[in-house]
Amino acid sequence: MKFTPAEAQFDCAGLVSGPQDRREQALDDLATASVDVIHRVGFAVFRIGRLRLGVEESRRLSTALAERIRTALIARGVPAQTRLEIDRPQQTYVPEGFSTRTLLPHHDGQHCSYLTPSLQDAPDWDPAWREFGSSGYTTTPAHKMYQGIFLPDVGEGLSVTTYYDWLGVIDDVLDRRGIDTGDDRSATAARWLGGNLRRGLERQPEHGCAYPSFGAMLGLEEPLWHGLSFHHGEAVLTKEERVRHPAAVPLSRRCACGECEGEAARLFCHQVLMATGLTWTQFRHRWEVLAPGEHCDLLFGHNLTMLHGGLAGGPGRIIEPLCLVMDTPAGPEYERWLAASWRRSLPGAH
Repeated sequence: MKFTPAEAQFDCAGLVSGPQDRREQALDDLATASVDVIHRVGFAVFRIGRLRLGVEESRRLSTALAERIRTALIARGVPAQTRLEIDRPQQTYVPEGFSTRTLLPHHDGQHCSYLTPSLQDAPDWDPAWREFGSSGYTTTPAHKMYQGIFLPDVGEGLSVTTYYDWLGVIDDVLDRRGIDTGDDRSATAARWLGGNLRRGLERQPEHGCAYPSFGAMLGLEEPLWHGLSFHHGEAVLTKEERVRHPAAVPLSRRCACGECEGEAARLFCHQVLMATGLTWTQFRHRWEVLAPGEHCDLLFGHNLTMLHGGLAGGPGRIIEPLCLVMDTPAGPEYERWLAASWRRSLPGAH
């Protein structure tokens, strides 16, 4: 079990102490200090909750900080068209029969917001392939480059956000499968992932899923693992899924590690084992980082290079998304930013 490293936890006391001009400078300083961490570590936790302010003032500070992070990122080469999107509040859905829920690893806006190769690494890649589905999604159609959540209510459960290093997972899978990465490991990994995504798109009439699944992105070929893209661990298979993917039914009764609760979690455990060589329990031990969030904290992560989930969230937990998005993920600036992101860095100042 690993927790948020100290370098990714940011003290926000400077936002409320001293004269106004000093507080404004503290916002800029905090944003500037966080952008390298967000790329190197993958995420940052801003401890606004420890200021013990009201929800409205904490929300105002979180929104102002997200906007300053956007400005700091643009100064470091993120596309100038990047905008802050404040989405509607989301209350936690808990499947029937459970007191809390588990969110399995995912990217926000997964129909269109997931890691793809840059044209700098894969010149034959078509930016149109960055949208896997055009309907059936629950968030906005904007491509979420950075995922931020403000926590106005942590609810009854542990309220832990989980993070998983997607770049590290991809590297580990390449090594386990003995794939030669050549002189430019990042470029090879990008092309390999891109090839998997292209096959998933081409096979959509067969598997019928509008979201690229964890297993499909890591090269699994079976239609079952393309057709089921899991979100809530405690969820059960629908009647339609049982008919379309009958092989999933016996697998949902017992998982590879024997410890997972919920049909979706047990199926996900099988998928993770086939894709990575690790059961879900082993995968969590290897990759999961726990980021406990206090009331009114702001969490901010790189939505493409990190997967995230949630552990033991109760029905009273509410999140307010504050994402940095682009409407069209294409163009020279985007390709430079994406290539740098594959290398855990930023492209630099304009």
